[in-house]
This record gives sequence, structure tokens and C-alpha cells, in this order.
Amino acid sequence: MELLNENKKIFVLLLAVFFLMAFSFSVSSQSDFPIGLQKILDYNNNQADFYFKNISFIIAFLAGIISIISPCSLGILPAFFAYTFEERKQITKSTFAFFLGFMPVFVALGLIATFIGSTITELQQNNRLLVTIAGLFIIAMGVMAFFGKGFTFIKTKGKIKNNAIGLFLYGIFFAIGWTACTGPIVVGILLIASILNNYIYSAFLMFFYSLGIFVPLFLMSFLFDKYNFSKSKFIQGKELEFTVFNKKIRVHSTNLIAAILFIALGLVFVIYGGTYITNNLGLGSMTSIVYSFQEKVLSLKLSNIIGVVILLVFLFLLYRFLKKNGNK
Repeated sequence: MELLNENKKIFVLLLAVFFLMAFSFSVSSQSDFPIGLQKILDYNNNQADFYFKNISFIIAFLAGIISIISPCSLGILPAFFAYTFEERKQITKSTFAFFLGFMPVFVALGLIATFIGSTITELQQNNRLLVTIAGLFIIAMGVMAFFGKGFTFIKTKGKIKNNAIGLFLYGIFFAIGWTACTGPIVVGILLIASILNNYIYSAFLMFFYSLGIFVPLFLMSFLFDKYNFSKSKFIQGKELEFTVFNKKIRVHSTNLIAAILFIALGLVFVIYGGTYITNNLGLGSMTSIVYSFQEKVLSLKLSNIIGVVILLVFLFLLYRFLKKNGNK
């Protein structure tokens, strides 16, 4: 009986020690890490908290606009000019359809890469087959553009035109192979997701960042349509004739330009597995300038006001575009 009581006392003592150790670990769970690792964790937590407090939707929007002039965004310009030369009119519709395909995939890739502890570039390299398929799709679009077929491989009924669906898919496949800029704002947005586990907020920030990327393209296409640049001699182009294996081939000059851009972009996807190759063009100084602009946006007091004004102008033009096309 006394032995049983002794065992009970030992069991209670061990239980008390266990709960004391558990409590101690919960209070200072990170204090047992090596000093170097602890400093890294503290730094990341502080950075995530800083970005969470300072990156608003408007700041992310402005950063997206600024990023369009960075070397890593060079890959998006051939995408824009490719369908510009292919369509030659109603470029705003083409840009809008492209963005609707591009935006959700771009946001998803950023969050998926963060969730698995990777970068978008590493995610692309680990999924080369998917990027290659995207590249082959874009090459196929280039071949169709060369023969003046547009994107009519997709048969649709109703008001949605075949080319709109094709450009929507083009946006999706382009986003798969486009390597986004890893500037301070994007890093901050993804830190909010990875450190603070706030994926929903980060998704909205990524949406506004991609919206900022879209704005310069939208404004160019809006002005293109408004002032009928499609009627210029350069855009109208002319019929060209080639002789290949004693066979004459006729192709419109704008279709040829579009085909070259589509095929070149597709080959970059297939060969390099993404557009990250644009970062190796010796334009490091330009990248540094763009990133410094983004950092100034974080600290500039007028940034939110400037961003709101630009966003309101963009929304007004978008409203006019949607209203005009809704009345047709």
C-alpha cells in the first residue's frame, strides 16, 4: 500500500514537471533556437509586421505600375504588342481579355510558391512541363497569326468572340511562364503570407499589384483605340509575298510581326522555362532604380493620394470603355 502511494507521488511529480516544461516551452518557444537563427526569425517577423502596416492596396497598385519599366517586365511587352499587331483594332478589348486570364494565375502562382516555401522562378523550373506546354500554345498562336487565322481554333456561340477566348487563354499561359519581379513590394506581400499566414490579404494585395501592371497596357490600348492609331499606315501594313520551295506565300506585314513576337515568346518559355532570362540582360542598374522607387513609395506620405487619383482615373476610363461596349 505504501509502495502504491509512493508510485502515485512519483507519477504526480513527473506530471507536474511535464506541464511545467510544456508551459515554459510555450512561453519561450523560439528562445531555444540558436542565436543566429533566432535573429533571422525575429528579422523576418519584424519585416512582415512592417510590410503589413505599410503596404496598402494603393501602395501595391502603385508598385505594379512602377514595375512595368523594370527589366523583368520586358517579357510582358511582346505579349501586348503581339495581339496589338494581330488585332489592329479594338485593342482595349484584347488587353482586357488578356488581363482577365493573366491576373488570377499570377496571383495564384505567387501564393502557391510562398505556401511551399519557394519562389515563382523555382516553381516554374520545377514545373518545366507546364511552362513548356504554355510555350507551345503561344507558338501555335504565332503560327495561326502568320496565316491570318487569328485564334479561331476555339468555336464559340453567342456574343463572346473566338479571339476574346483565345486572348483570355493567352493571358493564362503567359502568366504561367512570366517570371514576376521580386522587388521589395512583392517580397513584402509574400512575407505577409508566409510569416503572418495572412493569405487572403496577400491575395488582394497581389491583385492590386497585377492591376497596376495592367494599367499602363490598358492606357496604351485605350489611346490606341480612341485616336484610331489602327488606321495609320504602319499598323495597317501591307501584303507581302515570299517564295518558298517555288511556292508563293502571301502574308500581311502585321500578321508577320505578330507571328514573330508570339513564336519568339513561346520559344523563350520552351527553352528557358520562363522569362527570368530577361534579368540577365545587363540591366541591373535599371532594376535597382525601379526597386528604389518602390521603396520610396512606401515612405512617401503622398503615395496613397497619388495612387487613389491614378486609380480613379483608371476606373473612369474603364467605366467609359465598358459603357461604350455595352451599348453596342
